[in-house]
Amino acid sequence: MARAGRVETQSSMRRVILFATVASGFIAAYLMYRRGESLGSIAKQTITNPVGSLVSEVKTRANG
Repeated sequence: MARAGRVETQSSMRRVILFATVASGFIAAYLMYRRGESLGSIAKQTITNPVGSLVSEVKTRANG
């Protein structure tokens, strides 16, 4: 019984992590689009590293 609860908790955490990763990719792509980057560049950066792209865009917004 305890094992089933643990498996469900792990599954829920994986879903949250997946959702957060996808959401950060969308937000980063939107910020890049607003800045005027090409769609190819946006796709390349957000697909390969969605969280890093978001961090980079937030830093760019904060500095400029």
